Amino acid sequence: MTDREVLFSGIGEIIGRRHRLSGLDPKSGTFELHDEDRTVRVTLELDLLGEYFNQLNEHDIPGSPQDARDRVRAKHIAMRIEEIFESDIYLSLLEIRLDRSADGRVSLVDRRGSARRSFPPTTTESGYWSPDRPGT
Repeated sequence: MTDREVLFSGIGEIIGRRHRLSGLDPKSGTFELHDEDRTVRVTLELDLLGEYFNQLNEHDIPGSPQDARDRVRAKHIAMRIEEIFESDIYLSLLEIRLDRSADGRVSLVDRRGSARRSFPPTTTESGYWSPDRPGT
């Protein structure tokens, strides 16, 4: 395996501790991330993954010791993927992938479809709050 494949497998292992994964393929840099309501494809093209990994610096991962930097970078990438996945309240997320921006930097981007769940409505019952505690 190349170093990028090892990095990809490590990211998959980190994410797999908290989420269900399937189709983890270190050669193509893809896997599917699942919860009870959806499946999201994650594509981390290995060349872009290596470049993204190398562009992470002290600004992205402040305070990490030099000898632990690679492990922290892998955790940082896994955390960003989880943040995108977990913040999808409308269930519109279809894919998370690495892509090159207009300025040439590599970043994680998401592709979304139509919302499959509406935002929870506010209750029609009026609430009441008082700073006075009963019995005081």
